[in-house]
Amino acid sequence: DDGIEAWDADRISGDAALHGRLLQAEGVSERELTAAVKRVQEVLLGALNDERGRWVLSGAHPEAVSEYALTGVFEGRLVNIIIDRTFVDDAGQRWIIDYKTGRHGGGDLAGFIDNEQARYQPQLERYASLFRELEDRPVRLGLYFPEYGAWREWAPQD
Repeated sequence: DDGIEAWDADRISGDAALHGRLLQAEGVSERELTAAVKRVQEVLLGALNDERGRWVLSGAHPEAVSEYALTGVFEGRLVNIIIDRTFVDDAGQRWIIDYKTGRHGGGDLAGFIDNEQARYQPQLERYASLFRELEDRPVRLGLYFPEYGAWREWAPQD
């Protein structure tokens, strides 16, 4: 995980073919591929040009990992999860961050972000619960919307 410090607009543009192959491997059709690659590049550039995005994706954080797989017991069931991004900040807090790239077509961006937080809060709370079984440190949760430069954070409920 070399972090966003190793990225620039030229690298993102130069990786278009790679993005296309990865999208095809995920099932994106040939017909939709050009638009999908363009969207990936726009989202990456948005994060690159956003102070919060640079912080979230920084490789300088201790224990920084993207696509972190974790298995544990939650509410009596074995669960497998993939965390978009996790790291420990300078204050010793564990951050668990989910990227959101959903499109918003209306005028009420704040309302859209509120709804997304309500929608994904239980999922991130589950992630925090699993991390609490591994380590004893404060946890913060965050949703990052690179396309809008939007951010929501909160402490998990105990």
